[in-house]
Amino acid sequence: MPRASSSSTTLARGSVAMNADVLLVNLPPYESYYADGVPHLGMLYVLTSLKAHGYTASYLDCAHRITRRDEVLRAIEESQPRMVGFSIDTDNLLSAGRMSRAIKEELSPEIKIIFGGPASQGQAEEIMQNSAADVLVIGEGEYTAREVADCLLRGQGTLAQIPGICYRTEEGLVFTEARAPIDELDDILIPDHDFLPEGVRYAVNLISGRGCPFKCTFCFEGRMGNVYRHRSPENILTEIEYLVERYGRPFIAINDDTFTSDVAHTLEVCRLIKERFTPWEDLLLFCEVRADVVNKHPELVDALISAGVARVQIGVESADVSVLKAYKRLNVKPDVVESVISRFHAAGLPSLYCGFILGGPSETLASMQKTLDFAKRMVLEVAPGMFECNVSFLTPLPGTEIRSSPELYGVRLLDPDLVTSSNFNYCVAETQDLSREQINNFRRRFSMELDDAIIELIPKLPRHVLAAHARLSSDFDVATAYFNKFGRFPRMMEYFNLVGGAKGLPAASEFADDELLERFPTRLSHPISLEQDCVVIDSTPKHLKLNRIGSQIYGFCSGKLTGHEIAKQIASSQDSGGPGFDRIRADVVGFLRHLDGNYAVFHKDY
Repeated sequence: MPRASSSSTTLARGSVAMNADVLLVNLPPYESYYADGVPHLGMLYVLTSLKAHGYTASYLDCAHRITRRDEVLRAIEESQPRMVGFSIDTDNLLSAGRMSRAIKEELSPEIKIIFGGPASQGQAEEIMQNSAADVLVIGEGEYTAREVADCLLRGQGTLAQIPGICYRTEEGLVFTEARAPIDELDDILIPDHDFLPEGVRYAVNLISGRGCPFKCTFCFEGRMGNVYRHRSPENILTEIEYLVERYGRPFIAINDDTFTSDVAHTLEVCRLIKERFTPWEDLLLFCEVRADVVNKHPELVDALISAGVARVQIGVESADVSVLKAYKRLNVKPDVVESVISRFHAAGLPSLYCGFILGGPSETLASMQKTLDFAKRMVLEVAPGMFECNVSFLTPLPGTEIRSSPELYGVRLLDPDLVTSSNFNYCVAETQDLSREQINNFRRRFSMELDDAIIELIPKLPRHVLAAHARLSSDFDVATAYFNKFGRFPRMMEYFNLVGGAKGLPAASEFADDELLERFPTRLSHPISLEQDCVVIDSTPKHLKLNRIGSQIYGFCSGKLTGHEIAKQIASSQDSGGPGFDRIRADVVGFLRHLDGNYAVFHKDY
C-alpha cells in the first residue's frame, strides 16, 4: 500500500481508538462545500447507539477536500477495526466504493464493511455493484447497524433475520423485508460529541425530526418516509442544553427541513428555549421554515426570533407559477414568500436565506428572469440588509419524481448518473426551451447581479444592520452574504474586527459624552488621501472629506491622547477670538462620533 511521504495529515482523527470494533469513516465529498467542519450527525447517532450496545466505536473524519487516499487507508489500518462503515450519498458513492475495495484488497478481506446513508433507499443495487460492501443498511441505521454488528461480530442470528438491509451471497444480492421508520425518536440516544476529535472547530447542529409530508418533485427528502415524526420539545431541549454546555455560546443549526411543520410543537420548543436560556446571549439558532406555514401562522415570526433564531432559510425555488406547479409547490407562491420575508424583516431578523433553482420544468428565459427580478427586489426593496440567496441548477437525484420520469416534466437528463456533478453547482439537465449553455450562463449572471446588488446596498444600510452581520461572524462564525462583501470596504472590515461583539471594543454610541472624552480615539490602519491639506477617508461605505478642523482632530487620533486632551490641543491652537473651550469640546465629541460612525476610528480605554 502506498504511503504518504510526510507525517503531516489532513485527517481529524484524534478520537480514533485502536482495535475498535466499529470505525465509521466520513469520506470527503467530490465538490460539496458543506461537509468540511460539519459533524456527520447520522454517523454520530449510529456510533452512540453502538457504544450503548457495548461496542468500541470510533469516528474518522476525512471530510476535507485535500484528504489523501493513503492517509485514510493508513488511519484505518492503524485503528485495526473489525468493521468499517461509510455513509453514502450521491456525491461520494463512487469514492466510497473504491475505498471499500481498497480496504478488502490492501488491508484485509476479513474486515467487514457496512454501508448506509441517504442514497441507500434509491440506489441500493448501484451501491452494492460498485463497492465491496458486505451489507447495506436501507433507511435509518441506529438499530439496524447494531443488529448487523451483532450478527457479523458476535455471531448472533443471521443477516436474513435483520429487516432493512441488503447483503451479498454467492448467489447474488439479498434484500430483507423493509424496516419501518423509527416511530419514537425520543428513544434514540442524543448524539455523543465525544466521538469528534479534539482541537477541531466543528459547526453545531441537531435534527428535531425526520420524514417529510410534502411531495416536491425535485426533492429526495421524502425517502425516509412521508410521515413527519418529531422529537418531543423536552428531548430537543435536552440536546440543546448539552450543546450549550459543551460549546459555550453556540450557533446551533436545526438541520431538518420541516421544523415548522407542526406549529404547536415549534412554539413549544421556542417557549422552552426562552424559559431555560437567554437567547441571543447564550445561543443563536438557524432553522428552515415553510413560507406557507409561516404565512398562515405569523405568530411564528416573533416566537422564532425571541428564541434566538438569527438566520432562517426558505426554499423558494422559482418566482414563476408554471415552474412551481411542476415542482408541486403552488402553496409557496411569490406573493406568499414576499409576505413572509417582509414579516421577518420588520421583526428584525438579521439574515434570511432563500434558495432558487434554475433549469426546472417549463423553464424559459422569461421565467428565469422573473425569478432574478424577484430576488433583486427582495434585496433592494422588501428586505434590504436581511435577504440573501443561493441559486443552483436543477439536479434530478435518484428517487425524485423528475429523475424517474424526466420526459413528463420536459427535462432532458444530460448526465443521468451524475458523474459530472451532484452538488447542484454544475448543470446536468436541459429543458424543452433552454440549452445547458443558456441555463449555465444565466445562473452566472444571476449570482453576479445579486452580488452587485448587495455591494450597492451596503453603503445605504444602517450601521446596526451591518453590525449584526459582523457580530454573527465574530461571535458565532457565521458569514452571511453581506459580511462576505465587507472585503469591498476594507476600512469597515478592519473596524468590525476591533469593535462590537462579545470580545470587541465598545462603539462610541455606547458612551455618554464625558465617558467618550476619557477614551483614546485611534485611527484605523488603512491609508488615507490628502487634498489641500484636508483628510479624505475612503475604503468605507461612505467617502469622507474632512474640513480643516476635522482633519486636525483626525490627526490627533493616534491612540496617545484622550478625547479631552485632543480638545485641549485644538483649543490651544485657536486665536484669542476663537470659540470657547466648551464649544470646542462639543465639536470634538461630535466629530469623534462622526468618525466612529463612519468606521474611521475606534476608542481604546488606555
